[in-house]
Amino acid sequence: MNNRIITLIVVVGVVLLIAVAVWVRTRPQSTQKVLCWVQPLRGHPTHQLTQIAFRTRCTELGYGCQIVGTEAVDAVGTIALAEQALARGNVVGMAVWPSNPSFNGFMESLGKRGIPVVVPHFPLEQKDSPGVAGLSGFDVAEAGANAAAEIGRAIGGKGTVAVSQGSFNLTENGMAAGFAAAMKAAHPEVVVLPSVEEGFDTVKAIGVASAVLQGHPEVVAALSTTGSGAITWAGAQRNSGRKIIIISVNCTRANVDLVKNGEVHALVAQPLWEESAEAATLLHRLIKGEQIPWSTKLPTPVVTKEGLAPYEALLDRIDAELRR
Repeated sequence: MNNRIITLIVVVGVVLLIAVAVWVRTRPQSTQKVLCWVQPLRGHPTHQLTQIAFRTRCTELGYGCQIVGTEAVDAVGTIALAEQALARGNVVGMAVWPSNPSFNGFMESLGKRGIPVVVPHFPLEQKDSPGVAGLSGFDVAEAGANAAAEIGRAIGGKGTVAVSQGSFNLTENGMAAGFAAAMKAAHPEVVVLPSVEEGFDTVKAIGVASAVLQGHPEVVAALSTTGSGAITWAGAQRNSGRKIIIISVNCTRANVDLVKNGEVHALVAQPLWEESAEAATLLHRLIKGEQIPWSTKLPTPVVTKEGLAPYEALLDRIDAELRR
């Protein structure tokens, strides 16, 4: 290849690079304001439900929506992704799922930068939450008390109840404590075992619950305060060959199916859809300059087989969204 051809190729390449640079600088930028949902473990079925609810409400309110988060329980990685989203310049509010205290500094920094922050699901204390404008969620102690009322009725006010948590976080700690206190008040003969941590790995969680049943043959019921707990205790129940009363949380498809087939007694319907959609509404109000209450609390009914129909309809809607 002679020098003239090489020179021509170089010149054409430089011209193309300049053209691309000019286009990048001058192309029309999207002016749509975006609300951002920040959540680790983003592929978890329960989390997917919350994301769809938030995105649906964002669309209704005229905002774009961006979901950021790692596939693992990784606060540092999730915060890094959120910072990348902010760097694009069109994010005007953030709903943050602070599954551990690592998010506290990030949320405080958002407040200092003038970015409105709403926290769904987690019952934070206002005095300990700089940067957070408000919460959308439910009364965790009341949710635990609702579960205690149903389990107490189902076991006739006698026996031993096991309790498991996905992790020892504010939401699950509060629900477990509310359950134990309500059971003691209403059914003092019922023994509530200390909570065990089942975690979020299905096989390991079933192993934890199976060990509880093996070590406590007197257990007649179990409460799990995490969304995968229905699968956990149903699996442990199969392993043990025993039949116990199981209540878990969240009306996901898998959990609803376990209630329908009789392996799980009932579900505490944490208002995941409602609190996630409400987070977008609260951010919208903040952006408009309105004042919002510190905590917006939604009901948490206990749902047995007879009450599943509205939750199945919602799941059909979510499934349709996931197929899009």
